[in-house]
Amino acid sequence: MYKRIVSMAPSNTEILYALGVEDKVVAVTRYCDFPAEAKKKPKIGGWLDIKEELVMNYKPDLLLTSTFVQNEITEKYKKRGMNVVPLMPTTLVGVFNSVKKIGKLVGKEKEAETLVRDMNKRINDVKNKAKNADFKPRLYIEEWHKPPTISGNWVPTLARFAGADYSLIRAGYHSREVFLDEIKKYNPEFIILSICGLSDRAPKELIVKREGWENLRAVKEGNVFVFDDSLLNRPGPRLVDGLEKLARILHPEVFKEMGMH
Repeated sequence: MYKRIVSMAPSNTEILYALGVEDKVVAVTRYCDFPAEAKKKPKIGGWLDIKEELVMNYKPDLLLTSTFVQNEITEKYKKRGMNVVPLMPTTLVGVFNSVKKIGKLVGKEKEAETLVRDMNKRINDVKNKAKNADFKPRLYIEEWHKPPTISGNWVPTLARFAGADYSLIRAGYHSREVFLDEIKKYNPEFIILSICGLSDRAPKELIVKREGWENLRAVKEGNVFVFDDSLLNRPGPRLVDGLEKLARILHPEVFKEMGMH
């Protein structure tokens, strides 16, 4: 069983902690900020600027990478004969599979199954409640602002479960740039800013002051919200928190009694 794990992505770190194997995590990235204790772990760099000598110093027997942006890093350590496992989900089912895969690697298969079951239970609660909503507002979730980029991957599924129309992008596709003419035509009724790496500090001005966006319904009606991006962008256990928060914003009449977990 692996005893010295280096986690090269915040989602992997959150899953390791959720499975109760934080004592095996010897180092993380500077973006691994949840749970709070993870911030105290030694750092080996960021997404791409990983310091090799630091990684080697920790003598890991397992490296966990994530997303296609780390492909080169994954290959580099594989060439060195190190044990690297990339977790690259693009769908919600893929996220569950990542949890199970990490569970298997660290000897916590039962805990992983329980975690996935709990996530699914909460997801189904939201899905079933959302069916009582009167309408499906058009929703746009932005994960990057230069250029404006709509959240893809598992986010369209979460949006649909929360009772939204999210027809600008399909689930399982990488996030993509959106153009002014298509956003005007779509005319979202709600806009969520979930800017990568900005936590909950993205300024609403990015949307409300953006040229050409001032007449969008969401902007005119004041339905622009800022999310802590880790609730939607990170393929880990807290996607369910993001889903519940989204549902409460879109359909307060149905979800007002739903407290946060």
